[in-house]
Amino acid sequence: MKTHAIHWKSRVTGTLGTGTKLFEREEAEHLAAELNERFPDIDHKAVLHAPGPVEPAVSEPVTPLKE
Repeated sequence: MKTHAIHWKSRVTGTLGTGTKLFEREEAEHLAAELNERFPDIDHKAVLHAPGPVEPAVSEPVTPLKE
């Protein structure tokens, strides 16, 4: 199941982020290791993807019922 993303942080600037593409755990770990070899100034890690908070839907105002 695709549940992991690649989190990265630049060792030079401190900039960080998390990718949006999901991978299976083993695939993400392999990719992070490969990226760390290719780009030594950036630290890559496979992380469990946690989606951001969902904003509640805006609802229409309720009209009170007449008695």
